[in-house]
Amino acid sequence: MSRKESKSPTFDRIVEASLQLFNQQGERSVTTNHIARYLNISTGNLYYHFACKEDIINELYRRYSKGMADYLNAAGELSVNASIEGLVSLLEKVLRHLWTFRFIPQSISSLFSVNQSLRESYSKIEAGLISRGVEKLFFKLRDQGMLEGDDVQIGFLARNFQLLQTGWIARPDIARCPQEAQVVAREGCLSLLYFLAPYVSSRFRQPFERVLASMAPVPALPAV
Repeated sequence: MSRKESKSPTFDRIVEASLQLFNQQGERSVTTNHIARYLNISTGNLYYHFACKEDIINELYRRYSKGMADYLNAAGELSVNASIEGLVSLLEKVLRHLWTFRFIPQSISSLFSVNQSLRESYSKIEAGLISRGVEKLFFKLRDQGMLEGDDVQIGFLARNFQLLQTGWIARPDIARCPQEAQVVAREGCLSLLYFLAPYVSSRFRQPFERVLASMAPVPALPAV
């Protein structure tokens, strides 16, 4: 836990700079000394706000998970009265959010090995709140007629959709192309939509295919 409950401008500067450095250089390559030097502050000033690098990572994960929860709450408002374009817009926002915190899915295994607190938070939030939220959304889309499938199929679809969504950002080629945020979001969204395609009902098939056709091909990401 951070040392200061009341957040200061320096607290936020440390968090934001750490996120930038972790994304650009990889979390394992960045130390608290690097962060302090990047911000031109003393390590003592940094340690006044955070006892260690793991506390900074925990704060970043808190922000990441809060953003995901907010998007799931927004997804809960989707209905058949909303256009499929609305679903596409939501997916792209989620992917851009994942991109903002991309060091987390890209480094999650190594983070778990040294950060017990993060592992516990991840299990509680990712396997709990977020997974249940995605599953709830998919059952809602099924009940409203957009998707087809029995309970087992929809549950399986929701779990694998979440894995694909998070795994997309962890791809090695994406890690090497940090400037391609828009390409990542659009190409990732297309992959998710094609994954959903076999489950789209006949009622929504035509507008679904129209949306896919309207999404211009994006430049290919470099091969691994």
